[in-house]
Amino acid sequence: MIEEVGKTSLSQRAPDDMAQRFESLRGFGLLPAGRTKNVTPLSLSQIAATILAVVAVKPGYAGLAGKTLGGLRPVGGIDAAFQQCATLGQAVEMLLQTSAALDALLELRVSESEIYTNAHGRGTIVYRSDDRILTAHYVHQNAISLFQAGADKAFDPRALISSSITEMVFYAPFFRRIVNELAREAAAPLFSPTIDPEDDDEEARKEDRIKRLEIQQNSIFLNLAVETQVTWPPVETLVHFEGYRLILIPPTREHTTSIHIDLADQKITSESAVSLINRFLSLMAWCDDNFAILQEGWSGNPVPVPVPKQNLGFATAYSWIFDRKLPAAREARKALALYREGRNAEQNYFISYAILSYYKIIELKFGDFEGAKVRDWIAINYTALKADKILDTQIANFDKERGNEEPQTYLNKACRVAVAHSSVNNPSDPDELPELRRLHVAAHILRALARRFISNEFGVSECPYDGT
Repeated sequence: MIEEVGKTSLSQRAPDDMAQRFESLRGFGLLPAGRTKNVTPLSLSQIAATILAVVAVKPGYAGLAGKTLGGLRPVGGIDAAFQQCATLGQAVEMLLQTSAALDALLELRVSESEIYTNAHGRGTIVYRSDDRILTAHYVHQNAISLFQAGADKAFDPRALISSSITEMVFYAPFFRRIVNELAREAAAPLFSPTIDPEDDDEEARKEDRIKRLEIQQNSIFLNLAVETQVTWPPVETLVHFEGYRLILIPPTREHTTSIHIDLADQKITSESAVSLINRFLSLMAWCDDNFAILQEGWSGNPVPVPVPKQNLGFATAYSWIFDRKLPAAREARKALALYREGRNAEQNYFISYAILSYYKIIELKFGDFEGAKVRDWIAINYTALKADKILDTQIANFDKERGNEEPQTYLNKACRVAVAHSSVNNPSDPDELPELRRLHVAAHILRALARRFISNEFGVSECPYDGT
């Protein structure tokens, strides 16, 4: 399998790529662990999880990919599934154990991309049935409406939230090689396995870590990156805070500073956990008089997993052309400065400051005491924004948040005033995750309005080479 997977891209995989994937799979309980892990025969379900785990671009996410992709469910229910397999993992197992299923297979397409909101992963099996060619689709378990009988008839595989996704395609010969290897191993004479003495040391280190960090058998960890200059422990450290256990992990060359919490054993939701961690970081920022920014992460690991450093790649062009001049109007230059500050703040999770920066751009033309004119401008231009199909998702989320309140009133009172003042009627607590989520939704709309304002009111072109 390693040899076949190595042919899937121009760049060769790192020498330890599969070893990292196996370790990640063990962390999720999808492969054997312990001293005999390297000599224990794999079950069909374990082999299926390993196959699906190679779809993950980064080897550290192999365990999560194996678990998520293996649990994908058939669109249209069991009757529309490949060989009536209830999950994609079971479908892969069927290919490995049933020659008729493998003979029918034309291709298996698997993606780890975000297909629907907060729902990663999709599988497609194309196969022959008598003289017909059929397709079975498998999607994330959160897409409940797609599991009803008959949903496959109207299913549109192109109806997804992403404008681009990545896929890995497996053909029948890939599975035949694995089946042949399994048959060869089954026919080979039995022998006494030799256990590497280093496995004892490795398992002892793992057991010590589990005990030291109070990791439980049912643990499900939330792993979040932290950008900070507050004092951080030099090694993995367990901290007791407000009745909960937090694990702090220091940065390395490959990993960023991170903080982790066991959601399952401590019976706390992801939302409440983020709010708790924000409170913890706020206290640390106060004590150290320095910054502490909670960033993104994921949940699902049975042990705390260090968060890889972000690869902040930026756009480059083969032929880079720039031909622009500063706007003559002072207010236009100020608007561009505010936009950059707002964009920087939004990127770095300073969402309250981003709200203020974008709103201040719209205020530039109307002055300090012309709030009504600002709101009138927003009302008119929000209607124009709704015609932009690119913003469909953001508009829908915003309309859900504002409810029956007019867009211009909501952006002024519940957003601008809420973050700029200690408002009694519209309180805003930046440690609370629901509030942060609400402000991020508003920031998307305010950013679009700010761009429209700069373009239409000040006549600033968005083209980098038109000479204006």
